[in-house]
Amino acid sequence: MTHGTMEELFQDIKYYIDLRIKRFKLNMVENLAVFCSRAISLTAFLLMLLLALVTLTGALVAAVALWINSVIWAFVIVGGFYLIAALFFYMFRSRLFTGGMVRTFSRMFFGTNFNEAEEDDEED
Repeated sequence: MTHGTMEELFQDIKYYIDLRIKRFKLNMVENLAVFCSRAISLTAFLLMLLLALVTLTGALVAAVALWINSVIWAFVIVGGFYLIAALFFYMFRSRLFTGGMVRTFSRMFFGTNFNEAEEDDEED
C-alpha cells in the first residue's frame, strides 16, 4: 500500500469513528428526552393521584366518623389502613417496582436502537 492509500484509510477510519460517536450522542439525547418526558408525565399523574387520594381520605374519615361517632378514631382507622398498605408495598417493593423499572430502562436504552446498531455492525 502506498502512503496516500494508508492516509485515506486512516481518514476513513477517523470519519467512521466520528460518525459512530455522533450517532451514540444522538441516541443518548433521544433516550434522555424520552426519559424526561415520561418522568414529567408520571410526576403530573402522581400529583393528580395524590390530590384525589387526599380528597377521598377526607371523605373516608368523615364517613367512618359518622359510622363510629368519633373523629379521632376515624383518623386512627384510616391511618391504620394506610399503614398496612404501606407495609404491603414495602414487602413487595422489588416485585412491584424494580422489575418494571429495569424492563422500562432496558427497552429504552437497548430496545430497537440496540438491535439496529447490531444490524448495522453486521452490514459493515
